Amino acid sequence: MTDSLEITARRVVVTAGAWTSKLLGAHVPLPRLVITQEQPAHFTPIDGSQLWPSFNHAPDPGDPRDDYWYSPVYGMLTPGEGVKAGWHGVGPVTDPDARTFEPEPVQLEALRRYAREWLPGVDAESAVPISCTYTSTANEDFVLDRFGPLVVGAGFSGHGFKFTPAIGRVLADLVDGVDAPRRFRRA
Repeated sequence: MTDSLEITARRVVVTAGAWTSKLLGAHVPLPRLVITQEQPAHFTPIDGSQLWPSFNHAPDPGDPRDDYWYSPVYGMLTPGEGVKAGWHGVGPVTDPDARTFEPEPVQLEALRRYAREWLPGVDAESAVPISCTYTSTANEDFVLDRFGPLVVGAGFSGHGFKFTPAIGRVLADLVDGVDAPRRFRRA
């Protein structure tokens, strides 16, 4: 680093989430990245001393009792906030700079119903809606590739945290000149 705060590097890793296309779209041949505003909620545990595991729960396609589900559900304990639960990847398409942050009332009520039926250890009526963004490709594969001096990680914001060690390894390998697995290459 110099006194002018200019940094010189042979490679730069860019993981800009919902802003990837805005930042790199003119410089890198990215696939279409769709940004959605997801609307999970935190539910207050009835017994705060209980530990909550992370979970993924898919509806039974043949069971009419699951017809109200928007998608599979994911969840986890967020310390100090409650048990977070949400539908996976079904929010409205949005511009990350023009999000409303407002929950969609019908989806929120369906999430409360889910909590009443499947999360007996939480107060389903305590739902505190939150907003986040998902960034996805059409086939839901991540973009992990090198474009000249740019190493790009995209198409997984909002749900990619579960894959952090593997994504970090691939991005580090790309910086070192190792090709990404074919599935994630765009060049």
